[in-house]
Amino acid sequence: MEKLLVVEDALAERKQLKSGLCGEYRILEGTDRVAAMELFLGHFPKVVTLDLGLPPDPEGSSEGLLCLEWIIRMRPLTKVVVLTSGEREDAYRALERGAYDYYRKPVVLAELQVIIRRAFHLSSLEQRSCELKATLERTNAGIEGIAGQCVALKQLFSHRQGFAPKITGPVSEPVGPDQQLAIGLREETSAAAPLLEQTEPDEAGPQQVTGVTPPAQTLTLREARDRVEKWMVTDAIGNCRGNMTKASEVLGVSRPALYDLMKKYGICRRGIRG
Repeated sequence: MEKLLVVEDALAERKQLKSGLCGEYRILEGTDRVAAMELFLGHFPKVVTLDLGLPPDPEGSSEGLLCLEWIIRMRPLTKVVVLTSGEREDAYRALERGAYDYYRKPVVLAELQVIIRRAFHLSSLEQRSCELKATLERTNAGIEGIAGQCVALKQLFSHRQGFAPKITGPVSEPVGPDQQLAIGLREETSAAAPLLEQTEPDEAGPQQVTGVTPPAQTLTLREARDRVEKWMVTDAIGNCRGNMTKASEVLGVSRPALYDLMKKYGICRRGIRG
């Protein structure tokens, strides 16, 4: 059962809301700003009904607005339905401070129920949207987190334009991404070593570095990641002899994510030989 925080100082109205809504929600009752804050921190309800006229300012709206601002600051997605018997301007100020909706007293329970149900429904949709977005981001990341965050790769790409490590010798079992990267890094380091030749320091000036030819074009980190990612996908499929289930396990991604990567880079399984 969803939790609904009812912040209301008037006993009669609080009883009305509790008796009318307790069948759908677990009601948490707060009579002032301090009690409301304690209940909110203890339960984090998705929806709150908030009377603006709270003590010590029951005839005004200052306490209610302060409580509203605090709730939205703590959890911006909380749906706060403001209840007010004062001027309409108070309700408008509440909306400007992040309230979801407002309702003018006296309360007609059937009307307020519709607003509260809509608030819970919207909260559920937003939560589902956030979960789907997080899943999509993890899927789209693919193996970029394996290769793109490697410091050694970033350093290598600052000296060389391409990256195409080769695995030599017979392959009896599929080679994992970590092993592939280690082999590639050893080959790249060996190839780059003869380029670095330092002259002896002299009295005329600082130490010079000669024999290093800067690349004609420097790859961006995104381009470097794409090259490594494409090579790793192609190599994994080849090592696994086209078995997509094994290839996805080697790369640490789901099969749908692997198919997405193949589509992204134009990789055809039939054209890859194990």
